[in-house]
Amino acid sequence: MSPQTLEKTEPTAPTSTAATAKKTTAKPVKEQKESKLRTGWRRLAPRKETGRFSVVVWAGFFRAVVLLADCLLAFITAMVIIPLLGAWLHQQSGASRGALSADATIAMWLMPLLFLVALLAAGEIVVMRGMWRWATRMIAKIRDARGEAAGADVTPKSTTRTTNQNKTKGKRSK
Repeated sequence: MSPQTLEKTEPTAPTSTAATAKKTTAKPVKEQKESKLRTGWRRLAPRKETGRFSVVVWAGFFRAVVLLADCLLAFITAMVIIPLLGAWLHQQSGASRGALSADATIAMWLMPLLFLVALLAAGEIVVMRGMWRWATRMIAKIRDARGEAAGADVTPKSTTRTTNQNKTKGKRSK
Protein backbone atom coordinates (compact mmCIF):
# COMPACT_ATOMS: atom_id res chain seq x y z
CA MET A 1 0.00 0.00 0.00
CA SER A 2 1.10 3.48 -0.69
CA PRO A 3 1.44 6.08 2.07
CA GLN A 4 -1.44 8.05 0.58
CA THR A 5 -3.92 5.20 1.05
CA LEU A 6 -2.76 4.67 4.62
CA GLU A 7 -3.46 8.27 5.43
CA LYS A 8 -6.96 7.97 4.04
CA THR A 9 -7.77 4.83 6.03
CA GLU A 10 -6.38 5.93 9.38
CA PRO A 11 -9.11 6.76 11.88
CA THR A 12 -9.02 10.24 13.25
CA ALA A 13 -9.27 10.71 16.99
CA PRO A 14 -11.95 13.11 18.24
CA THR A 15 -10.63 16.29 19.76
CA SER A 16 -12.90 16.23 22.81
CA THR A 17 -15.12 13.86 24.76
CA ALA A 18 -18.12 16.14 24.22
CA ALA A 19 -17.83 15.59 20.48
CA THR A 20 -17.77 11.83 21.06
CA ALA A 21 -20.84 11.94 23.31
CA LYS A 22 -22.64 14.12 20.81
CA LYS A 23 -21.89 11.69 18.00
CA THR A 24 -23.14 8.64 19.90
CA THR A 25 -26.35 10.15 21.26
CA ALA A 26 -27.61 11.71 18.03
CA LYS A 27 -30.09 9.38 16.35
CA PRO A 28 -31.60 9.92 12.94
CA VAL A 29 -35.26 10.89 12.97
CA LYS A 30 -37.42 8.41 11.10
CA GLU A 31 -40.35 9.63 9.10
CA GLN A 32 -43.64 7.96 9.92
CA LYS A 33 -45.39 6.45 6.97
CA GLU A 34 -49.14 6.52 6.67
CA SER A 35 -50.63 3.17 7.61
CA LYS A 36 -52.77 1.27 5.16
CA LEU A 37 -55.65 1.29 7.64
CA ARG A 38 -55.63 5.08 7.93
CA THR A 39 -55.60 5.54 4.17
CA GLY A 40 -58.37 2.98 3.86
CA TRP A 41 -60.52 4.94 6.31
CA ARG A 42 -59.84 8.09 4.32
CA ARG A 43 -61.29 6.38 1.28
CA LEU A 44 -64.28 5.24 3.34
CA ALA A 45 -64.88 8.74 4.60
CA PRO A 46 -63.99 11.00 1.70
CA ARG A 47 -64.06 14.78 1.53
CA LYS A 48 -67.31 16.66 1.32
CA GLU A 49 -68.67 14.93 -1.72
CA THR A 50 -72.37 14.52 -2.27
CA GLY A 51 -73.90 11.09 -2.01
CA ARG A 52 -71.59 9.87 0.78
CA PHE A 53 -72.59 8.89 4.28
CA SER A 54 -72.10 11.31 7.13
CA VAL A 55 -70.28 10.48 10.36
CA VAL A 56 -73.64 10.19 12.13
CA VAL A 57 -74.75 7.47 9.71
CA TRP A 58 -71.50 5.58 10.25
CA ALA A 59 -71.85 5.97 14.01
CA GLY A 60 -75.39 4.63 13.89
CA PHE A 61 -74.26 1.74 11.70
CA PHE A 62 -71.42 0.70 14.01
CA ARG A 63 -73.59 1.06 17.14
CA ALA A 64 -76.38 -0.97 15.53
CA VAL A 65 -73.93 -3.73 14.55
CA VAL A 66 -72.55 -3.87 18.10
CA LEU A 67 -76.02 -3.90 19.67
CA LEU A 68 -77.17 -6.65 17.30
CA ALA A 69 -74.08 -8.73 18.12
CA ASP A 70 -74.66 -8.14 21.85
CA CYS A 71 -78.28 -9.29 21.60
CA LEU A 72 -77.32 -12.39 19.62
CA LEU A 73 -74.60 -13.22 22.12
CA ALA A 74 -76.96 -12.81 25.08
CA PHE A 75 -79.80 -14.81 23.51
CA ILE A 76 -77.57 -17.65 22.36
CA THR A 77 -76.03 -17.85 25.80
CA ALA A 78 -79.39 -17.75 27.57
CA MET A 79 -81.26 -20.10 25.24
CA VAL A 80 -78.57 -22.59 24.22
CA ILE A 81 -75.39 -22.57 26.28
CA ILE A 82 -76.81 -22.28 29.80
CA PRO A 83 -79.50 -24.99 29.35
CA LEU A 84 -76.97 -27.37 27.79
CA LEU A 85 -74.52 -26.64 30.60
CA GLY A 86 -77.27 -27.19 33.20
CA ALA A 87 -78.31 -30.51 31.62
CA TRP A 88 -74.70 -31.68 31.49
CA LEU A 89 -74.12 -30.75 35.15
CA HIS A 90 -77.44 -32.38 36.15
CA GLN A 91 -76.39 -35.61 34.48
CA GLN A 92 -72.81 -35.57 35.78
CA SER A 93 -73.76 -34.80 39.39
CA GLY A 94 -76.04 -37.79 39.77
CA ALA A 95 -79.15 -35.67 40.32
CA SER A 96 -80.77 -37.22 37.24
CA ARG A 97 -80.72 -40.65 38.88
CA GLY A 98 -82.51 -39.41 41.95
CA ALA A 99 -79.70 -40.58 44.21
CA LEU A 100 -79.07 -37.14 45.73
CA SER A 101 -80.99 -35.41 48.48
CA ALA A 102 -82.17 -31.81 48.04
CA ASP A 103 -79.11 -30.44 49.83
CA ALA A 104 -76.79 -32.56 47.73
CA THR A 105 -78.57 -31.46 44.54
CA ILE A 106 -78.03 -27.83 45.49
CA ALA A 107 -74.39 -28.46 46.39
CA MET A 108 -73.52 -30.70 43.43
CA TRP A 109 -75.65 -29.23 40.65
CA LEU A 110 -77.17 -25.82 41.35
CA MET A 111 -74.16 -24.02 42.86
CA PRO A 112 -71.71 -25.10 40.12
CA LEU A 113 -74.30 -24.04 37.54
CA LEU A 114 -74.70 -20.61 39.16
CA PHE A 115 -70.93 -20.21 39.32
CA LEU A 116 -70.52 -21.05 35.63
CA VAL A 117 -73.40 -18.74 34.69
CA ALA A 118 -71.71 -15.91 36.63
CA LEU A 119 -68.44 -16.60 34.79
CA LEU A 120 -70.28 -16.58 31.46
CA ALA A 121 -71.99 -13.29 32.33
CA ALA A 122 -68.68 -11.68 33.29
CA GLY A 123 -67.09 -12.91 30.07
CA GLU A 124 -69.99 -11.61 28.01
CA ILE A 125 -69.76 -8.21 29.66
CA VAL A 126 -66.06 -8.06 28.79
CA VAL A 127 -66.78 -9.02 25.17
CA MET A 128 -69.65 -6.53 24.90
CA ARG A 129 -67.54 -3.68 26.29
CA GLY A 130 -64.75 -4.62 23.90
CA MET A 131 -67.12 -4.48 20.93
CA TRP A 132 -68.50 -1.12 22.10
CA ARG A 133 -64.98 0.29 22.39
CA TRP A 134 -64.15 -1.09 18.96
CA ALA A 135 -67.15 0.76 17.51
CA THR A 136 -66.04 3.94 19.30
CA ARG A 137 -62.55 3.62 17.79
CA MET A 138 -63.99 3.05 14.31
CA ILE A 139 -66.23 6.13 14.63
CA ALA A 140 -63.26 8.20 15.82
CA LYS A 141 -61.15 6.99 12.88
CA ILE A 142 -63.85 7.96 10.41
CA ARG A 143 -64.28 11.35 12.08
CA ASP A 144 -60.52 11.92 12.04
CA ALA A 145 -60.25 10.83 8.41
CA ARG A 146 -63.03 13.22 7.43
CA GLY A 147 -61.43 16.02 9.39
CA GLU A 148 -58.03 15.45 7.79
CA ALA A 149 -59.51 14.99 4.33
CA ALA A 150 -61.50 18.24 4.62
CA GLY A 151 -58.40 20.07 5.86
CA ALA A 152 -59.79 20.71 9.33
CA ASP A 153 -57.40 21.21 12.18
CA VAL A 154 -57.59 17.97 14.15
CA THR A 155 -55.43 18.13 17.26
CA PRO A 156 -54.98 15.22 19.64
CA LYS A 157 -55.96 15.69 23.25
CA SER A 158 -53.04 16.60 25.42
CA THR A 159 -52.31 14.56 28.51
CA THR A 160 -49.90 17.05 30.02
CA ARG A 161 -51.07 19.11 32.95
CA THR A 162 -50.67 22.83 33.19
CA THR A 163 -48.51 24.39 35.87
CA ASN A 164 -51.53 25.43 37.93
CA GLN A 165 -52.79 21.85 37.95
CA ASN A 166 -49.36 20.59 38.99
CA LYS A 167 -49.28 22.95 41.94
CA THR A 168 -52.77 22.22 43.24
CA LYS A 169 -52.92 18.47 42.73
CA GLY A 170 -49.46 17.49 43.90
CA LYS A 171 -48.73 15.40 46.99
CA ARG A 172 -49.06 17.27 50.21
CA SER A 173 -46.84 16.34 53.09
CA LYS A 174 -47.64 17.06 56.71
